[in-house]
Amino acid sequence: MSNTLDWTLLFEEEAPRLMRFLRRFGPRVSAEDVRQEAFAKLYTAKPEELASPRAYLLTTARNLALNDLRRQTNAKTDVHAAIENIAPAYSPDPEAQLIAAEQAAAASSALEALEPHLRDALLLHLVEGLTQPQVAARLGVSRRTAQRYIEAALSQLALALADHRT
Repeated sequence: MSNTLDWTLLFEEEAPRLMRFLRRFGPRVSAEDVRQEAFAKLYTAKPEELASPRAYLLTTARNLALNDLRRQTNAKTDVHAAIENIAPAYSPDPEAQLIAAEQAAAASSALEALEPHLRDALLLHLVEGLTQPQVAARLGVSRRTAQRYIEAALSQLALALADHRT
């Protein structure tokens, strides 16, 4: 049996089992993405160090799924912190109102300067309140891609606003 055939058989046998296992994590985890990454890690692992490829695959997939869930939780926190930094606090002071208006104009310009797919992902998430999987579905991309779009948009906005402040 050739090495390619071994990998093919392993994939055919374990992929459906792994998908069933990963679906237990719910819709917040992209089972397909995690499965692919777990197989990639298994493929790059040293065969002599693997007691059981199946156990390695299952453990790797579980860890990747848990890491994915943790990242999502942290991303939500980061998004809310970023919004607090972008949104100026209300103040009746005329000078503060002028500064707030300038910051709002800068934020609007920065938002318009974003690439359309980044802007769409960010607005769907922040304004419409869609979750990352919902944004992904609306844009027709994977959840991870939607997450990257939102993170990139926030990063670019923060940089543009930091440039405006200096």
